[in-house]
Amino acid sequence: MGRELILERLPADVRRGVVWRQSFWLTDEAASVYARSMGLFGLEMHSPILCVGMGVPAIVGRFAEQTSKGFMWRDIGLGGWLFDFDSVEDRKRYPDAVVEMVRDRTASLRRVRAARERVRARHVAAVSMVRARLLQG
Repeated sequence: MGRELILERLPADVRRGVVWRQSFWLTDEAASVYARSMGLFGLEMHSPILCVGMGVPAIVGRFAEQTSKGFMWRDIGLGGWLFDFDSVEDRKRYPDAVVEMVRDRTASLRRVRAARERVRARHVAAVSMVRARLLQG
């Protein structure tokens, strides 16, 4: 879908705020933008992972061709922000979830903090297990 087809579908007030990049951006540039945002929604995993790592809410849409990508959202307690784009019902619920993520910022930030803590706890447990194995032998 070309740039014009995407932009013409947006309301005029939204379109005025759109910045269309002609090239990919570097990770640090993306992270800087995400850090100042209300949240992110998209169909790939790298940007949402960056966001949650910085404490920024992120909603993920996934589809079958991505295989297991996205399922980690369930593992870290963000299953309510994981949408299957092969499902008509999930696609219908997606816009409301995005609006709610922004509208209830306090709940969204609390949800992200809890997910980050789950990731940290799993990381600590994994490192401890590796350390213990290394010391054994």
